[in-house]
Amino acid sequence: MAVGRADHVSYYAASRAPAPWPVRVGTPPAAARCFRARPALDDPRGPLVGTAGTGKTQQAAHLARRAWDEGRLDLLVWVPAGDREAVLACYAQAHAELTGTDTTAAPEQAAQAFLARLRADAEEPRPRWLIVLDGVADPEDLRGLWPPDHPGGRTLVTTRRRDIAQPGPVRAVVPVAGFTPAEGTAYLRDVLAEGGRDAGAEEAEALARELGLLPLALSQAAAQLVREGLDCTAYLGLLTRPGGRPLAELVPGPGALPDGQHFGVHEAWAPSCERAGRLVPGGLVGPLLELAALLPDGGAPASVLTRPAALRHLERHRTAPSPDGAAPRPEEVTAALRVLDRLGLVDCAAGDAYPSVRMHPVLRRVTREQVPAHRAGAPALSLASALAEAADRDPDDAGFGPVLAACTEELLRHAGTVLWTHPLTGRAAAPRRDTFSATMDAFFGGEPPLGVHPLLFRVGEFLGGTGRAGAARGHFERLAEEALRRQGPDSEVVDGARERAAHWRGEAGDPAGAAAAYAAMLGERIHRLGPEHLGTLATRAALGRWRAKAGDPGGAAAAYAELVPLQERHYGPAYPEVFANRALLAGWRGESGDAYGAAMAYQALLDDLLRRLGASGGPTLPRETFLGTVVTRPNWYDVFGAHFGHAHWRGRAGDPAGAAVSLGHLLAEQTRVLGPEHADTLATARERERWARYGGGG
Repeated sequence: MAVGRADHVSYYAASRAPAPWPVRVGTPPAAARCFRARPALDDPRGPLVGTAGTGKTQQAAHLARRAWDEGRLDLLVWVPAGDREAVLACYAQAHAELTGTDTTAAPEQAAQAFLARLRADAEEPRPRWLIVLDGVADPEDLRGLWPPDHPGGRTLVTTRRRDIAQPGPVRAVVPVAGFTPAEGTAYLRDVLAEGGRDAGAEEAEALARELGLLPLALSQAAAQLVREGLDCTAYLGLLTRPGGRPLAELVPGPGALPDGQHFGVHEAWAPSCERAGRLVPGGLVGPLLELAALLPDGGAPASVLTRPAALRHLERHRTAPSPDGAAPRPEEVTAALRVLDRLGLVDCAAGDAYPSVRMHPVLRRVTREQVPAHRAGAPALSLASALAEAADRDPDDAGFGPVLAACTEELLRHAGTVLWTHPLTGRAAAPRRDTFSATMDAFFGGEPPLGVHPLLFRVGEFLGGTGRAGAARGHFERLAEEALRRQGPDSEVVDGARERAAHWRGEAGDPAGAAAAYAAMLGERIHRLGPEHLGTLATRAALGRWRAKAGDPGGAAAAYAELVPLQERHYGPAYPEVFANRALLAGWRGESGDAYGAAMAYQALLDDLLRRLGASGGPTLPRETFLGTVVTRPNWYDVFGAHFGHAHWRGRAGDPAGAAVSLGHLLAEQTRVLGPEHADTLATARERERWARYGGGG
């Protein structure tokens, strides 16, 4: 016997006879059109837990109807468990049906009496029961109201709350996700066919994936397709094309929702967001969800959302003042994420390397669409800066590279225009000095080119620096193409991205290709920047380096021969980098066949080094401070390297005896300064013995 509905319970003022067995209190919702049972959820042993719209209620209703229709139940109670009062009212009504008594005056006592009838020791002649607690919003509402364990009874719970704990034997929650791709595609095609619309498998799957395979979203999208006479491809275009329509405009209105639904999919998470706002102090929920909504399907480390740029975003856009007046702290963000996870708004999963944060694709879309237009770009800029800060924090974390690339791709997909802005927009005030910073110093005077957010360069350098040179090359090639499309051939971004693509092309195993790319770039930079611009000088140095790696010592020597005079004019002859490149020029001159010229070049370099260092007190190993870090500047090694090069090429030029004598002097100095067991000292000793044998000496 059915009494009441899922959203309404009737009360009787006067006593009456108990309802005859079997008894049903409350009515499970009817099956949705083209309902698809999921075998994995056919016999759940714990609460059905999932975010909004995954079909938890439909699955529970399917199980309840099947058990009732097959005659396996004496009592079925369907409880709309949105709050404690609703649970008490339904329990009281069940007690009234079983006893025929009036329970309107004391629902708490009636509910407890009803639960007592369900206990195993109760004298109940018909013990087979199923209690469905549908849509539990707060586990605290069930305190003292959980049905007891009973060999013939069963309790089935649906909820978005991951922190629900059903009393009794340990019952792990049963996660309810969306459809699989095959299920989602088949469901969408079936619903459309029922409405007289045909859909190909490929276009139906594309739409189903874009809607996150969420059953609620697919049912409402199908209803809209039938209502407006659209096909899947046209609807998908409305969702994805630039300037497309928000999801709220692409689902039926309240009076036209399918399957008795009460709200559009864009409203499905509103109750959870409101509850989160009450549980998380300081108005952090809204801006935190805005950042999470820009993450990719695979999510990102939770630590990204605690970086300084993310904290600044939370402070600027919080919807309520902090209780203590302080700026958001990382531990507050972590606590807020735990609350959002419990409420099913995000998924904080413990990964192999670090905890990650993910959000359902439809909720991400809805959240992005709800950001006010006047600050629509703020979350993207803040997240981009937070990602760059996370990369700076641990530049050697190879596992973070693919995550960083995926996050950047997602940002470009949804907020690409925003990232093509001045690089300081949304950037941290004090970036870490690392390999990326040194690269930016060399080619761009300390910053990525104007007109692009630093993240777009940072991600490529991070990929290359963590062993994915090919991925780095591909990233910069795509960046250069996009910059050319957006900004034209004179863009600094085009120039910078091409340079980095050339570098990582070499690192990926194509040094000849890298040298050719740098040679092509050199002429452009001379024309655009001038011959002594830092970027032009860096390009000449890179050209020499990659020609050498490609097995072209003559080409390398030619590049360094052009570079050194320009550097001497720009920096002065005593600049350390000038000395370093003079050494490279001498070495590659020798490798290209001019041993005598190499020996003379090393001799001149050695004389200049000793003259320069003698003026400052002689060769030493001084301790200096660079950007707050104590470093040792090895000017002894510069002298020793030049001395070794002179002796080596002197021997190669036909004077082995002279080489041995020169190396003997070097060996004495290295022994005194470095010690007899130092690797350089031992190498010099071996080289001296070799030339001594050739020269006939001892």
